[in-house]
Amino acid sequence: MKLYINPLTVNNIKVLLLCNALEIEPELQVIALNKGEQRSDKFIAINPEGKVPVLQEGELLLNESNAILQYIAAKYQSTLWPSDLTEQAKVLRVLFWQSNYFNSGVGPLAHRKVVMPFWGFGTQEVDVEQMTKFSKAVSTLEDFLKDNKFVATEVVSIADISLAAFFIFADKADMPLEHYPNIQAWLRNISKQPWFSKTQRYLEAITSEAITSN
Repeated sequence: MKLYINPLTVNNIKVLLLCNALEIEPELQVIALNKGEQRSDKFIAINPEGKVPVLQEGELLLNESNAILQYIAAKYQSTLWPSDLTEQAKVLRVLFWQSNYFNSGVGPLAHRKVVMPFWGFGTQEVDVEQMTKFSKAVSTLEDFLKDNKFVATEVVSIADISLAAFFIFADKADMPLEHYPNIQAWLRNISKQPWFSKTQRYLEAITSEAITSN
């Protein structure tokens, strides 16, 4: 199994988190987005949309990060993808919501404050409109977690992994989470997972080194 990724962007971080959770080491091909490698003829032949991540296994070429999460978790028969149909539906509901709404609300904060400096473009402004989107997205997540320890089911699932990726740079990006106690409790729980801390240490080492050298 081969993965084309860029390790600092959120949809790719999801896949890294899952691989660490399953303790698997697929072949990784890093695509330097800031250098335009996603637009090369070689990569466009792999994914005409010019986006990462992409999973390649045999004749299968699979893009869309949440589809990759489901494929890998199912392939390795992990409980992160539940076997019960109803529980699967709950996980999919959260994944679709994340893709359609949560991504645009929360994703830009870490991207502008952490990823862009890493790429040498400096810290980007986060305007009032974006902060309004952020507040709306995290308020919905706060409601998801009102009576639940995890976001979709009673145990951790790929839905938690998908959302946790957005918060791996929460401190570096100064995300305002002080008014969201349910999210804070969930993140404390997630941060205790070995796969989360392992991925976070790896990514923070990359960004700290880059920002220090700039």
